[in-house]
Amino acid sequence: MRRIPTPAIAAGIGTAVLMLAAAIGFGRPDLAVAGVLLVIATAAASSAPRSGEAVLHLQRGEARSDADGQGMILPVRLEVSAPGAELVVVTVQSPGRRARRTVLAGSTTAVSARVRTVHSGDQDLLTVSGTTVGPDATWTAAMGPSQTLRARIDPHARVVRDLPLPRVPAGLTGGHDAPRPGDGGEFRDIHPFAPGDRLQRIDWKATARLGRRPGDLYVRRTMATSDIDVALVLDDGDDLTGKVGDWAHGDRALGLPSSMDVAREAAWSLARAYLDRADQVSFQVLSRLSTAVPRGSGARHRERLRAAIAVVTAQQRMSRMRTPAVPSSALVVLLSTFLDDEPVRLAGLWRAGGHRVVAVDVLPQLRTERLRREEIAAARMVLGARADRLAEVRAMGVDLLAWDVAPGARAAALRAMTRQRRRG
Repeated sequence: MRRIPTPAIAAGIGTAVLMLAAAIGFGRPDLAVAGVLLVIATAAASSAPRSGEAVLHLQRGEARSDADGQGMILPVRLEVSAPGAELVVVTVQSPGRRARRTVLAGSTTAVSARVRTVHSGDQDLLTVSGTTVGPDATWTAAMGPSQTLRARIDPHARVVRDLPLPRVPAGLTGGHDAPRPGDGGEFRDIHPFAPGDRLQRIDWKATARLGRRPGDLYVRRTMATSDIDVALVLDDGDDLTGKVGDWAHGDRALGLPSSMDVAREAAWSLARAYLDRADQVSFQVLSRLSTAVPRGSGARHRERLRAAIAVVTAQQRMSRMRTPAVPSSALVVLLSTFLDDEPVRLAGLWRAGGHRVVAVDVLPQLRTERLRREEIAAARMVLGARADRLAEVRAMGVDLLAWDVAPGARAAALRAMTRQRRRG
């Protein structure tokens, strides 16, 4: 830590010389004494011995959702140790914001604060640097290297009560009603007693009502329960905010969630909801199929999925991707902005293979204010082509779900998909 003298030393010595000259000229010994004391004080302050290096230390707490559920709050504690300093000037720089400076008194102190972010995944939340100020502001010194708080923020999990299911669940046990008769599910029908039916299933009221001959027995049949395979496929080709005017440079530092934030939230919300029902869930990213998480369930698989979803970042696709492999009879959930043709092609292939496909639109709510004329024309062309792709997806028989909408609208869309499967 190299000390840099400040103008306070020259000002102190200059003032002392003027006081000594005035003492000689006017015969004032008191001014001479004050001048000598000022010289001694200035010299002592500027030559104070070093007692250790100044250190900045950042500690982070446990992230939690804010009150409106639109971001995450991360507690932060800053500890400062600057032996020999009277003041410490701390500079805090957050991405996309102006630097803020705070003056702390004392050589050792601690400050607690909260950092809010609307983004998930790996990110730099803030950078902290410090400058120490010596006694009487006679010197300053930089406090070593700056400290950057890097954190991995897990995506927020929305509550999903109604879940779309494949046409025919393939598992033999689980938490969903299968179309075949069995045990554990909802009421199916009243059926004449047949070999293999258990005596405990005889419905005596129905037998008394429907029996026509002695020996007629009727049993109450229920639906069998089954688990399902769910293949989550995330399109990582874009990372855009809802502010259309910023799409050209894709500035993530804005205080707005991006399409990748929405995709991570949707993927983790759906994965957690299916895992809570003991279903088999897999996860793949279009540009990095080698990082796929194979199908599974349970607590350990839940942690693997959460970690894999949290680290997904945007990666531009240079060519057509290899089609991700999904299990037979699986429900395919494709999360994309649909700003190019590749997701439409993949949805068509999966539909042709007999899969039920749910296309989750992860583009944030659009903001088109303050656009120039040429930007308005470009936005109309891009959004018009996107609307055509969404219409083509619907025409294939794919269920379309917009994620970044009001919670009631999203829940209603999911409920409609669930009822559609039950009717089928």
